[in-house]
Amino acid sequence: MKKRIMILGAGVYQVPLINKAKEMGLETVVVSPKGNYPGILLADIWLDVDTTDTNRVLDAARQYAVSGVVTTGTDVSVPTVGVVVDALGLRGPTKQMADTVSSKTAFRTFLKGHALNCPDFVVCQSAQDAWFFYKRQNDKMVIKPDDSSGSRGVMILDCGQTEESVIDAYRNAVKFSRSGRVCAEAFIEGVEVGGDAFFFDGEVRFLTITRKHMDGVIVQGHSLPGSLSASEMARVKDEIQHVASKLGYDNGAVNFDVMINAHDVTILELGLRNGGNGILDLVYHSEGVNLAEWLLAYTLGDSIPEGGHEIQAVSSYVFGASHAGRLKSVTSLEQLMDAVPEVFDRVLAHEPGDHVEPFIHNANLVGYLLLRCGAEDYEAVVARVRNVLKVKVDV
Repeated sequence: MKKRIMILGAGVYQVPLINKAKEMGLETVVVSPKGNYPGILLADIWLDVDTTDTNRVLDAARQYAVSGVVTTGTDVSVPTVGVVVDALGLRGPTKQMADTVSSKTAFRTFLKGHALNCPDFVVCQSAQDAWFFYKRQNDKMVIKPDDSSGSRGVMILDCGQTEESVIDAYRNAVKFSRSGRVCAEAFIEGVEVGGDAFFFDGEVRFLTITRKHMDGVIVQGHSLPGSLSASEMARVKDEIQHVASKLGYDNGAVNFDVMINAHDVTILELGLRNGGNGILDLVYHSEGVNLAEWLLAYTLGDSIPEGGHEIQAVSSYVFGASHAGRLKSVTSLEQLMDAVPEVFDRVLAHEPGDHVEPFIHNANLVGYLLLRCGAEDYEAVVARVRNVLKVKVDV
């Protein structure tokens, strides 16, 4: 009888996990509410359940006698992974670990409590809490929903904002916060980088650090290899290992966003899962490592596969729609490759006919492209892509 693996989520970022699990001969139990999610049709067993409904997910895990539970690309499902792991004695993050890192305010409180690098912050229960904190700052402030991902509701507030604009930012953030809490924190100057790591017996078995390309708070894409020096990469690695050690996280996947400057390395986000925005694809094409396979192998108690090759320069470009409506068409891969030879793949989160929302945060992406170029050529290549890539939406 095939082993069953439970995968939380059926979106574009979970598709590599579903496909790899099927390649490995596993039976996939995919948990996702109904919707235009590409992984639903790929599942051996699809359960129309919200991934945050811990009781129903745990009941399903018992019913189907799953051998493991995983997710990727989103923090929203990680606490549910922790619940199932604890209840069934599976491999993966515990609920305590998952709850700590999946809440902005809990993670900041954890960092501060362990004297780790952390921006000044406040847990906002009201708009006035955000305004009072903002008035104390002499620089920019970042406001974030407590427990969302994909840049939903995140806003950077420059100096000189009015009380009304800060209150508006709070109200926008709280719309995306399931807990009703909002985290306001001091802006840290430096270079923001992202990436993935994989821990094995308390050591970093794999680490990749990307160059993040940002458009405000929206992640436009990533490049590998990144642009940090060897000494800067070592500082990032040390901080990630230090924080993970304090958390008690010894094994499994990690996705991170880090701010580095001459004085400090500060972990902005630490997800106990692999990353989104094409990071899994980039790691595979750049370094020859399939992190989806690593995660599945570890979760099931199998040995981590060998692999890897000389690093190749690759990047991702995330795109979306300018307005809400029915997706009519997206420029084909063939047309893109003809016009911009650096393009070598197109991954869609939505198909023509799906309803799409405007690309105001990364959760509303239509898809992403993979490019054979590095960080130094990224902007020039993306400028050519933008001249060709058309996302047509009927109102």
